[in-house]
Amino acid sequence: MTRFSQALREGGLLIVIAAALGFIYTAATEKGMFARGTRAAHGSRTDMAAPAMISRTEAQALFDSSKALFIDARHDFDYKLGHIKGAINVPLKDFDTAKSALNSVPKNRLIVSYCDGAECNSSIELSVKLMKEGYTNVRIFFGGWREWRDAGLPVESTP
Repeated sequence: MTRFSQALREGGLLIVIAAALGFIYTAATEKGMFARGTRAAHGSRTDMAAPAMISRTEAQALFDSSKALFIDARHDFDYKLGHIKGAINVPLKDFDTAKSALNSVPKNRLIVSYCDGAECNSSIELSVKLMKEGYTNVRIFFGGWREWRDAGLPVESTP
């Protein structure tokens, strides 16, 4: 019975340590339940609405009307192989340096962020970063490049 008791104590201790590390990580990255409170303490906007997801049909209508700027969140290599016609590339991994491409874009301009498709979250993360930079009209085309290309919609590649 002593081995069992010792194993229970060690297991309980591991659970407590894992929970503590989880709370510390969540607080440090301002995610989860710490997101609003931590941002509010630093004076950031807490009333910021999450970017809306749009369908391929909605993305196509915005493209056809020329009302939106499409931003590709994928790596430069993938962007050069093919992207939505007229889209600019602001790779999520290089956001701090690549965001200079947006210097002339008004903060209220309608922006549609996309990446590879449903298995890629870069468009979501990029949209959040754009909103933190002050862009107020951001949408996410979660179907992304693959859905656009597969529908036979206008694409281009960059040499």
